[in-house]
Amino acid sequence: MSTLVTTDGIVLRHIRHGESSLILTVFSRDFGKIGLMAKGVRGPKKMGMASALELMSESQFVYYRKQGRDLQMLKEGASLTPHFGLRNDLDLMSIGSAVIELLARCLREEDPHQDLYDNARATLAALDAKPMSPIPVLWQFELDLFRTLGFGLQLHSCAETGLSLTPPFRGDVRYRLSEGSFLHPDASPGAPRDGDLTPEAFSVLVSITKSSRDVAGRIAVSARASLELTSFMARYLETHLPVRGQLRSLEALRWTHPSH
Repeated sequence: MSTLVTTDGIVLRHIRHGESSLILTVFSRDFGKIGLMAKGVRGPKKMGMASALELMSESQFVYYRKQGRDLQMLKEGASLTPHFGLRNDLDLMSIGSAVIELLARCLREEDPHQDLYDNARATLAALDAKPMSPIPVLWQFELDLFRTLGFGLQLHSCAETGLSLTPPFRGDVRYRLSEGSFLHPDASPGAPRDGDLTPEAFSVLVSITKSSRDVAGRIAVSARASLELTSFMARYLETHLPVRGQLRSLEALRWTHPSH
């Protein structure tokens, strides 16, 4: 038996179905990631619902929920925050799309994470405000995602020596992907590692963990450090989840900014 429920959610995907319908993937605050069948929403009588179903939009959804059904039936949707600011900028659009791509790829069906939901909506709102340096806002969200899913980075002390990992450093900081741990530049050169971050890249990583979203959006990052951290985040994610390769959403950044 179906129950009529109401929940807020962020639209992660939509696929055309037939002549007038959409299949939606939504990250809802109350039920986690859900699939919704939106019948007839592409017809002229449903034009008012269009903004509620756009990618990255935060909307309120009313649907018929039945336990065990893959696609729930949408009754109606109303836009709460359409995020027009980031939609009008290609770079911000790419980074906002990366946020929802991460959620779509990493979350299980109907596994609620209300704190992560609140962080996702706050991240999209921060991007909507057009920060000077938007890519650290994405990295900050990724770090929160890692923590939520149980494999947060260990940034406080060296995994070998116990020394405090407090920038700045003169040498590279080595890392171990399976542990999410880091090695102080003074640790034994022969200690096992999976890669290295330059002092700048590691310093940015630490700064992001201590900053508000507004401050993160003002952190200056060189092209080299941006490449390092983007690659590190992708490698770390695929070490802990069956997710492979760089985020497709960031491809547009590489077209417009080859250094990213």
